[in-house]
Amino acid sequence: MSKPISVILMQTRSSRALNVGYLKKNKFIPCRLNLGVERQNHTLLATIDSLKLPTAQKILKKFKAREISTVSILREALACQLGFALSKAGVINHFGDCFIGATHVKEQGTIVTKYQYENAEGLCKGGLWVIADSICVGRNLGKTMQSLLSKYQPQEVLFICPMASQLGIKNISRIVEKYHIPLTFIVWGAVFGVDKDNLYDMPWGHQDTKPLDLRDQKTFIKMYGSNLCVGGDFGNDYYCPSAAEKLYREQLREHNITPNIPSVKEVLAIYKDEELLA
Repeated sequence: MSKPISVILMQTRSSRALNVGYLKKNKFIPCRLNLGVERQNHTLLATIDSLKLPTAQKILKKFKAREISTVSILREALACQLGFALSKAGVINHFGDCFIGATHVKEQGTIVTKYQYENAEGLCKGGLWVIADSICVGRNLGKTMQSLLSKYQPQEVLFICPMASQLGIKNISRIVEKYHIPLTFIVWGAVFGVDKDNLYDMPWGHQDTKPLDLRDQKTFIKMYGSNLCVGGDFGNDYYCPSAAEKLYREQLREHNITPNIPSVKEVLAIYKDEELLA
């Protein structure tokens, strides 16, 4: 018998800073220019918000701390700081942490996963796995789940997804279904549609994107139109701001986009103060 799959959409000030924008020194900073350490800090705050949700708390409280492990897909998910976030959500001294080196590489124009590193000493046998990663079509996370589940099976898995698509969630669920493990996906802001040509970009303007809050979708599209990916390259965004900004400029040229960044006054006509990180 198949086990339940739940998809929970969440949007807080911190997650909105990552997929729409935030306020800083009397300016509105769009998410595509939320780079480096600030972006990492906002990601940690959004991860803590995720783990404090009633759904997440209900799952966490089923298990003792020594029955909970984290799995982080390098590099993006390092910014989630799952161990620290768990402590802020009430789980002190969880069992341990598993780190996975899986990255996208282009081979003859096709994006594939290179699975390079697996450190599973901190992975509990049984119990709960808390996994952080964005899911486009599920290349990296799919390889990770196939490898880990061939050796160990948890009782339940909780995914924290800064970005995720319906296609990616379905692909991961198919990989796990034969193990009959309950899955919960906490996704920030929207379940995104995936560009059909490159199977990589996830734009707010994609016809398959389903937002939690329509204001977020409308605000981003007004800034950039329908084709720009909300996230860019997550590794560069987090760990190499200059590379992230270069990619951003290249994508603006590629899609012939002239950004229409709103003023603080215009943004506060859409959102309340308490809905934006400042």
